Amino acid sequence: MRDMRFFTALVPLTLALSGAVAQSAAPVASSVVKVTVFSDRALVTRRARPRVAAGETTLVFADLPASTDAASLQVSGEGAFTLRDVRIVTRQLARDVSSELKALEDERRGFEEALALQNDRAREAEAERLFLSEMAKRLTSSAGSSETLPLDPAAWAKMLDFHRGRNEAVNAALRGARKAAQAAQAEIDRVNREIRALGPGSRLSVVEAEVVIEAKAATDARIDVSYIVPGPTWRPDYVIRAASDGSRLSVHYRATVRQNTGESWKDAALSLSTARPQVGGSMPSLAPWRIDVYRPAPAYKESAKSSRAMAPAPAPSAAGAADYLSEASEPAPEMEYAESSAQAGATAVLFSIPGATTVESDNRERTVTVAVLELPVAYSYAAVPKLSPYAYFRAEAVNDSDFPFIAGATHVYVDGAYVADSAMGQVAPGGSFSADLGIDESVSVGRALKRKFDETTGLVAKKSKTTWEYLITVKNGKRRAVAVTVYDQLPISSNELIAVRPIEPAYSKDTEALRKGDYETFVWSLSLAPGDSKVLPLSFSVEYPKGTPIIGLE
Repeated sequence: MRDMRFFTALVPLTLALSGAVAQSAAPVASSVVKVTVFSDRALVTRRARPRVAAGETTLVFADLPASTDAASLQVSGEGAFTLRDVRIVTRQLARDVSSELKALEDERRGFEEALALQNDRAREAEAERLFLSEMAKRLTSSAGSSETLPLDPAAWAKMLDFHRGRNEAVNAALRGARKAAQAAQAEIDRVNREIRALGPGSRLSVVEAEVVIEAKAATDARIDVSYIVPGPTWRPDYVIRAASDGSRLSVHYRATVRQNTGESWKDAALSLSTARPQVGGSMPSLAPWRIDVYRPAPAYKESAKSSRAMAPAPAPSAAGAADYLSEASEPAPEMEYAESSAQAGATAVLFSIPGATTVESDNRERTVTVAVLELPVAYSYAAVPKLSPYAYFRAEAVNDSDFPFIAGATHVYVDGAYVADSAMGQVAPGGSFSADLGIDESVSVGRALKRKFDETTGLVAKKSKTTWEYLITVKNGKRRAVAVTVYDQLPISSNELIAVRPIEPAYSKDTEALRKGDYETFVWSLSLAPGDSKVLPLSFSVEYPKGTPIIGLE
């Protein structure tokens, strides 16, 4: 018995447009058994198990996607037969897509109505927010009014509670309306893509693969036809779950797959590849990079001798001609290749999704699980009180799995509650990464200006000197100790006439408690016991010629 496994490397590929099928052609039932999805295409494998008669038989694999890359066709199999030829045949058939088009247009109208409804809700919420703001202004402003504001603290507290509650409800309604509007718009875009994919509807290109085999006797065969089809995509998607009192970080590594090739992948073995075939596999080579002194072209004056000036230049000498030809034959540097090679991955990773997966040809995203990982983590807090009055809960984790993380969106949950959406960067196995887990109001931070004063210095050349003194307060309201990193900065002089002099904190070199980073940034590392608080002073002076306008100072 002859094994025909991976025989295709020796078989030429024949292309035919609307060609005639051999008299012994037989349509064969086949199904998609394996798919490898890349970032912009997929490698699809169809399998057939026909009973072939003795002699030469042409097996027709019908209904291949119209965008199939004919040059990528490969055939492998098992059985007592010989592979003779492989052909791709493209046929034009008439089709009626009116019913499909009507269904899609009805679906689009439904999503358009949903989008209009959500836009109306967003406008209503915005109007109520404006009304609440105007109402607060009128109540708190007594200018030009003879009315006396109530001084009863209980009444004021009741009014503030009402105002706060309505604002929270309005903000929640606005967020919900915007999110629903985005979802409706995404569905409208999908339906529009499907309508465009239908085309004009009068003609349909049908691609078929004809596999010519010869058997000495009737036999059972297994034939796999593989081909590349552009369009399918996959992207990573992560769900991060953190327990604030734990030492592990749960990462649900998911992938969303989408395809609109015209064929359904039903119960197929699905794999996801990090390879980027669109980049190319060959490294670009560097051409000589030549520089020279600029020589302007000689200018010729119009004169009686202009005809002589326009005469052909004398032929160069043999040596000059050789130099000229050598220089002219040098290729121009191909900068785009260097740019492309910078994005190429060193090694592709293949994620094999367990079990059978179905991905319909409807351009809708299907979510599959790559892995569920429990990673070691250290939790801490970070704050930039100059810009935000909140402490941000953060995780420093190590990817101790065999799965590389690809850049993608993340959905963050802390202690079982949804916090926010964020992003994951590229993380190799064994690499570390940070995850922002939202704010935690039980750790409070504040930054207050304690004092600001101006002085005039110098006896002859008068100078103005302004000193700022800030106090940064950090308080731990949790029942456990926490680590907090605080960031603040000094101004940077961009002119020699302006001198910035730090006063506090007193810094000479980096320590565990205080470091100095780039651009005059101070980084405090604090450890706070339950209920503990710390005050960090920050002060500096700026000196400049008196009367000189300075920009950038607060």
